[in-house]
Amino acid sequence: MIKSLLIKFIDLSFKTIMKFYLFILGIKDKIIIMKYGVPNVLTAEQSVDKIIRNKASVARFGDGEFKLMYNIADLKFQKRNKLLSKRLREVITSNVDNLYIGIPKIFTEKDLIYRSNESHIFWKKHLLKYRQKWYKLLDFNYIYINASFTRNYIGIKNKNNILEYFNKVKKIWEHRDVIIVEGKFSRVGVGNDLLNNTKSISRIIAPAENAFDYYEKILNTILEYPQSDLILIALGPTATILAKDLHTRGYQAIDIGHIDIEYEWALKKAQTKIPISNKYTIEANSPILNDNFTNVEYEAQIKRYI
Repeated sequence: MIKSLLIKFIDLSFKTIMKFYLFILGIKDKIIIMKYGVPNVLTAEQSVDKIIRNKASVARFGDGEFKLMYNIADLKFQKRNKLLSKRLREVITSNVDNLYIGIPKIFTEKDLIYRSNESHIFWKKHLLKYRQKWYKLLDFNYIYINASFTRNYIGIKNKNNILEYFNKVKKIWEHRDVIIVEGKFSRVGVGNDLLNNTKSISRIIAPAENAFDYYEKILNTILEYPQSDLILIALGPTATILAKDLHTRGYQAIDIGHIDIEYEWALKKAQTKIPISNKYTIEANSPILNDNFTNVEYEAQIKRYI
């Protein structure tokens, strides 16, 4: 009896302390907003229109890149290191013509009401803890594109007409010779029509995990291809840095992140993050896949392994 009461008391005390802690964080967050305002971030639709109109390159930053920049934690597929942190900071603070920096559009309550409940809660907690750290990296005179233009399904509340949105995204690579730079098990566009409107597809396959360890080799391999090719990169934080380095060398390079998985979820009308067969679906805790997958068209597109 006494033990049960003690447990209840401890549980109640902990919940009370946590509520007070969150209350204090909330006040601090409001003060930061009042003092500095919020960054300018376009909607996903505006971002896609701007990329298409200007044939721009894109480097995107999400919570994963944020954690690496501040050396907070390893990612499931990329360990921290000082050079990676330094390079990511260089990219997010750069201001290069026609290279767009993408960050999440999550800095106001108005932004968050458009997100799913799970996403809303995640970003709300994230901002209560890290808004000030984000602000130290951002330029409030810069207009950022929405990093989630590639992730505009599972975390969004209103999923109506989402395939129309993806059809707009597809115009980015319409009739282009495309180089896909991806992790070993990403298989972007395989088994769906995401890339069916391209002129041609070639693939450079990099390691599924810790790709940054092979950065120079990946970069130099891409540089063997013509500058007229559109470079689409699905390679975690390594893609963020590659986008800038390739852009400064005359390429249009876009960090497309998890767009293929988001498209797969949209096609399946998924309401939660589900594994996708034969693809490394890390956010659904899908394990690293084996090499038994075969697809003649996909294999013909592979030009280099790193």
